Parts: sequence; C-alpha cells; structure tokens
Amino acid sequence: MKYWLFTTTLGAAAVLAWSAGVGAQETSGARSETHVPESKASATPQVPPTSPAGMFGTAKQFAISGDGSITISYTSLSGVSGSTTRYQIQPGADYFIIDNLSLGVFMGFAYTTEPSGHTLNFNIGPRVGYNIPFSKIFSVWPRVGFSYGSTSVKQDAVGSTPESTTTNNAFALNLSVPVLFHPGPHFFFGFGPALDQDLSGDNKATTISGRLTFGGWL
Repeated sequence: MKYWLFTTTLGAAAVLAWSAGVGAQETSGARSETHVPESKASATPQVPPTSPAGMFGTAKQFAISGDGSITISYTSLSGVSGSTTRYQIQPGADYFIIDNLSLGVFMGFAYTTEPSGHTLNFNIGPRVGYNIPFSKIFSVWPRVGFSYGSTSVKQDAVGSTPESTTTNNAFALNLSVPVLFHPGPHFFFGFGPALDQDLSGDNKATTISGRLTFGGWL
C-alpha cells in the first residue's frame, strides 16, 4: 500500500513537472513572438497619417512657400558708424515626387542698406528637400539647393571719392532648415536657420540668418 502510494505520488509529480515545463515553453514562445526588443523599435515617433503634419509631404503633393527675414545691426567704428538693415524674401514651389522627398525651384530677393550705400541681390535655382514629421502638428523640412545670383553694390560719394556701382555674379549654395507648425491641413508656417554661401565670383559672401517660413499645399 505504501509502495503504491509512493509510486502514484511520484508519477503525479512527474506529470505536473512535465506539464509545467510545456506550459513555460509555450508561454516563452508566445512572449518571444510578441515581444519587440528596444533595439528593433522605431527611433522616430509614429505620426498619424491623418494628422496635419502627417498629411504634409505625401507623394504628388504641391507646396508653395515663402521665406522671409529682416536683419538689423548697428556698427560703431572709429570714423564709421551706422546701422545696417537687410530685407530678404524667397518664394518657391516644391513637388513631392515620393512621400516626404521634394524637388523645387526658388527665387530670392534681398536689399541691404548701409551707411555707405546699399546692395541689391537676386538669385534663382533648384533645390531638394526632405520633410520629417515628428508630432501631429510639427515637422522639420531641410532643403538644400544651388542658385545663380547677381549682386549690385552702390557706394555713395564720400569726400573726393565719387559714387560707384559694381556688379558681381556668382553661384551659391543655399541651405535652410525650418521647423514647421501645421495648425490644420493645407497650411503651415515656421522658423529656422538658413545659410547662403557664394561658391564663385570676385567677392564671396556668406550670409547666416534665421528665416520665417509660411505656405500651403495642394
């Protein structure tokens, strides 16, 4: 009797141990199928495609935008003092050939007043951009392009030095990285840094500024 009880108890324990092992393997397998390691998780947030920022930048979308800035500075040197004011506007049009990748063209106008005269600049060229949405209402749209421009500098007469005008033509690298706010579909505005660097010409100029961006899309 005792031998039978011992054998039965041992057999039941073996069955329970086997069942527990199978259950653990099944649970482990189920977890391994559903668990996603952190290293495999997406590094960028998932933006709903129906949100204002998620809708911007889809393939075959056409966007019209304008960048503008006003820079005011004051310089005081021995014998030369005064303020310099620069107005700049840069309208453009971009087409998204695939989701978030855009090709476009832009024109730029800039007018600068200085104590000794003024400068007028015009440039035009192509650009490429890539839109990166990172929330329902925000995205960043870096754009880089090349342009051909003409700069006319007029120097006022000073003492015995007569008035003069010089013109410089150059190719330039143009870069802007605006952070866009999308309050609703089809409209956006934002702000970001911009760089214009002459690559040729007699007087290579470098302009770094912060620009406001506004526009809409179809």
